[in-house]
Amino acid sequence: MLAGGGVLFAAVLAADIPYADTEPPTTSQAPKSPAPPPSAEAVLPEATSTVTTTGIRTGPDDRTLLLQVRIPAGSPQCAREPRIEGLTEENGIIHANVVIDAVAADCRETVPSEFKLTTASPIANRTLMLGSGAPWNKLPDGTWGHCGRLGCDPPADHCADVWIEQTRGEAIDFDTRACDQGWLVVDRLNFPQSPSLRVLYRWTPEGWLGVTGVKSEGCEEILAKEPQFTRALCEKLGPIS
Repeated sequence: MLAGGGVLFAAVLAADIPYADTEPPTTSQAPKSPAPPPSAEAVLPEATSTVTTTGIRTGPDDRTLLLQVRIPAGSPQCAREPRIEGLTEENGIIHANVVIDAVAADCRETVPSEFKLTTASPIANRTLMLGSGAPWNKLPDGTWGHCGRLGCDPPADHCADVWIEQTRGEAIDFDTRACDQGWLVVDRLNFPQSPSLRVLYRWTPEGWLGVTGVKSEGCEEILAKEPQFTRALCEKLGPIS
């Protein structure tokens, strides 16, 4: 009997009949199929570049400005779809950008171009913000430019307090001693326990520019360091305060 059973088991192995597992099968989720690769015909959004505005002209009406820019040149691929985007008007400020689609790396030359910006309401004296650059304002002469640190209509008198105050910096003490439209003399104390220093300033389109410092009164040291200084100013100067 045992011998017969052994023969039968050997026959089953020889027939390579699959062994049936009596344990219930473990259930699991079928693996997700990987997403198909994007179609070669899919169109990706173009990256855009902001173009710097170099100047602004007034347009033919009170709602139009002409933005002067320089755009990449060399081939049609260097400046694809130049346009104005992001135009908004709020709180007295006009926001806009001149943009182009991403340019090729070899587009190094630029050519001047001009774009018309049209607003919903009259532009008047509103500020114009183009990208992240300095704000543009309508200047007193009617042109458009960047206002200085004293605003768009600074005092014409260079000796006005607001102009002289720009030279204060970190001075602990500050005393204006002489001023005309071209030269300024200030006695200033910069550090505790240190003597005051007499500083000469020359007028520039941006304001007063420090030229040199002296340690004595009168004209001798001043004219030795700055011969173009106005003698009438230094002749009236007393000791350093």
